[in-house]
Amino acid sequence: MTVLGIALAVAGAVLAIRSALLLAGRGRPRRGAPPAFVLAGPYVRMRNPLYAGLLLALAGGAVALRSWPLAGATVLAAAAAHAWVVAVEEPRLARRFGEAYVEYRRRVPRWFPSRRRTDPVRP
Repeated sequence: MTVLGIALAVAGAVLAIRSALLLAGRGRPRRGAPPAFVLAGPYVRMRNPLYAGLLLALAGGAVALRSWPLAGATVLAAAAAHAWVVAVEEPRLARRFGEAYVEYRRRVPRWFPSRRRTDPVRP
């Protein structure tokens, strides 16, 4: 279980770091006009890879350490992240980016990556 937990924690941390770098403008495609919101890397297959990566890292830590308190904290963090995304972040992005974000939201799943690459409408 320790090896599985460490693997999950590392995978989550890599996903979170990659997502944060994209949000900071690093690693985006250089061809064409830059999109108003990130449409590269893991953001092509899921809308919240930064949060998902952090939650996966926490879950991996709980498994590696066999820690029920950390597992409980991970569940609470997941519930809080979901509530934040649904109540605050998605409406804010829809207002800011309009129809392009609404279409992106329609095509790309919130938490679990799609198996195939989607081509969201570019803003």
